[in-house]
Order: sequence, then C-alpha cells, then structure tokens
Amino acid sequence: MKSLKLSGLRRGFTLMEMMIVIMIIGILSTFLVQSAPAWIDKANMTGSEANMKRIHATLLDYQMNHNGSWPRDQGQKFFLRPWKDGNVEKVDQQAKMYFSPSESFDDVAFLQGIEDEDISIVEYLNDWDAIGPGYTSYAGFTTGGDRAMRSRLKKNPGSTAIVSDAHMIHRTALIYMTADGATHRFLRVDIEEETGINFDDGDDIEVGPGSEIEVFQTVSND
Repeated sequence: MKSLKLSGLRRGFTLMEMMIVIMIIGILSTFLVQSAPAWIDKANMTGSEANMKRIHATLLDYQMNHNGSWPRDQGQKFFLRPWKDGNVEKVDQQAKMYFSPSESFDDVAFLQGIEDEDISIVEYLNDWDAIGPGYTSYAGFTTGGDRAMRSRLKKNPGSTAIVSDAHMIHRTALIYMTADGATHRFLRVDIEEETGINFDDGDDIEVGPGSEIEVFQTVSND
C-alpha cells in the first residue's frame, strides 16, 4: 500500500506563532493569578454561610426539644450547646461546621497552642470546660449583661446577630447570621468607612458588646 504524501501540510509553528501563543498564555496566567485570591475568598465566604445555616438548623432542633427556647449559654457555647447535649452527631464532618474554611480547625488549634495531631476535632469540641476566647472560628450570641437582650431573639430575630465570624477572617467581608437564619455580608469597605479602621495597616474588627459596629454587639467569641 502506498503511503500518502502530505507535502502540503506544514510541519510546525513559525517563530511568530509560537511567540503569540506564549504571549497569550502569559496574559491568561497573569489574569488567573490575580483573580484566584478573589475566587478563593468568595468560595470561603459561601462556605461560612453554609456552616452558619447548618448551625442554625441545630439550634432549631434544640428549640424543638426545649419548648422553643434558645440555649441559655453565652458566646461560643450558645451555638455549641446542641453539640454538648448530643443533638448533633459527634463526627468530624459535623464538627467542621464550627470552623470557617478561611480559618480551619488546624489553624485554630495552632493558635490555641495545640498540635492537631495530638487531638481530634471531636475530642477538641468535647472539652466543654476548655472553651474560651478563639476556641472556634465563630462568635455566638451574648447578652452582654443586658437581660432584655434575649427578648430581641423573639421580637427582632431578623436584626439580632447570633453567629458571626470571630474577626475579619475573609478578605472582603465579615459574615454573620441573624436569629431568623438569614446570613449577611458586612463588606470590608463599609466596615472601614463606618469605623475608620484600615485593614491594610493590620487593624482588625472586634465583635462583642463593645464592638464599634452595632450588629456585632450581640455576639462574642468568648
């Protein structure tokens, strides 16, 4: 059988074509490198919102077993009470809802001076007496000593924050959830405008009764 001679076909790229391809690849690479942090941040914020909605579901289950009452605990123990009481299955997958994608259990354990190899995430959350400032990624409802604050959970659930990021974990917004289960994003630019702080200078936003932003005065990371 005679082979076909494809003499009319070119056998490679010209130098100019190769330069154009390299230039296009360079432009695309630069675009991807510049855009990647924004995409990751957006995905992490969406992950935090999903975590908070899961936490809200556990609190609703708790209410069903306690005549519609919210946990009496303050701060992180407020949203961890269903875990403590066994209303949440104590497995790794469930435990991860209490840690932001931007500040994982490994990150928090390191900040707490704990080697994550020495303790599992379930064992960590089971140590109720050890729970204190910065123990999870999130802040939980607190009265701040104001007894009337609890009535806000029933009277104004849509304007009372019960879970939030403990601090400016994300690049562009601070996530929080109100008692009605809705999640919200307080944009970085709005925080800087309202408080006068500058995150580029290393400033951070505090949540808790003394917070400069009113909506975060009903949550604490203690």
